[in-house]
Amino acid sequence: MNPFQEFIWNFFNEKETLVVGAWAGLPLTIIFIVILVQRRNRDERGWKIIGKSSVISFTYFLIIANVIAKTVGSQTFPFELNYLFYSNTIQWLYDTMILIEIIAIQIIKRIE
Repeated sequence: MNPFQEFIWNFFNEKETLVVGAWAGLPLTIIFIVILVQRRNRDERGWKIIGKSSVISFTYFLIIANVIAKTVGSQTFPFELNYLFYSNTIQWLYDTMILIEIIAIQIIKRIE
């Protein structure tokens, strides 16, 4: 078995991973909503920054979703997938995508 596949299986098949991901997603979502509704982000410059960071996070989503699909969908993946694996995958993909969007917004604000 591939070490990368074994790592993915062990990480995403733990209930604690799901709980940590859910609790990590809550403040990240709140921070992202606060960034969106700030008055200074509602002008053209703010929407341009949010748009650019959204393209970055969407690109990340496409790449990682395809990597996970290719890894899990390969003929050599020896495990039977269950609800815990799928829910962890979706939760952590969401968490990392929101985190990348928040970081991208902050970086682009500093650059422009």
